[in-house]
Amino acid sequence: MMKKILTWFLLIFTMLLVGCTEEDKITLPDLTGKSRDEITETLEKSNISYTFKFAEKIINSDDELDKFVSYGHGLQVGSSISKDEKVVVYTTVLPLTESHTSDVKIDFEWENKSFIEDGVGQVTLNYCVDGDTASFRDIKTGQIIKLRFLGINTRESTIEEEPWGKAASDYVKARLKNAKTIILDANGATKDMYGRYLGLVWVDGILLNLEIIDQAYSNSTLSISDSRYGEVFMKASIAAKKTGRRFFGEIDPDYDYENKRFK
Repeated sequence: MMKKILTWFLLIFTMLLVGCTEEDKITLPDLTGKSRDEITETLEKSNISYTFKFAEKIINSDDELDKFVSYGHGLQVGSSISKDEKVVVYTTVLPLTESHTSDVKIDFEWENKSFIEDGVGQVTLNYCVDGDTASFRDIKTGQIIKLRFLGINTRESTIEEEPWGKAASDYVKARLKNAKTIILDANGATKDMYGRYLGLVWVDGILLNLEIIDQAYSNSTLSISDSRYGEVFMKASIAAKKTGRRFFGEIDPDYDYENKRFK
């Protein structure tokens, strides 16, 4: 009799244990096609702890931005996890939606001034070197100015070839070649270690240096203590970094990573 009671007790205990174990499990939902906002809503409804990471995936169109790719650590849709387990969710990089160029305006007189003599002045494009260097001609004096753009540092595209270097260079070349008015502003800087002038480049009233950060072709290298532009440059850099785009980790489809050169 005691043996039967013990057997029943063990059977009931085992069933309760299995039931508790099953209740502690959560099934991973299908996130196919969902954006990070939609993923967040879905996982939080299921009380699933998670962290986002960017997948190494080439983006061919804007429609592929901000989309679920996979779960991490070998987990798949339908996998069971414990309630206290945190899952990694991989998505594609995010769209660039923030622009900070409207936060700054030309607040200085530049007409009839020379960049070399006065620190500000109108110029014309001589030629573009890469994403952060160009040669200009001072309209007032006719002098040639080789300028290193202040506050940014795009990837290399000349002596060295780095991911997104050519894309940054092409972007800047197009902006400068199509510009109607180019104004240079030293912003208190002089020259770099290579003898190039340092400065800000205003293209048709838009601060190109800042636009390059907004477009994720560079981070900000401008000191936050810069009273005029340090804060807005940093804000733009932080916003661009959150997207994972270009300079901040996205795979460059036009770069040969094995041979470290442009395709």
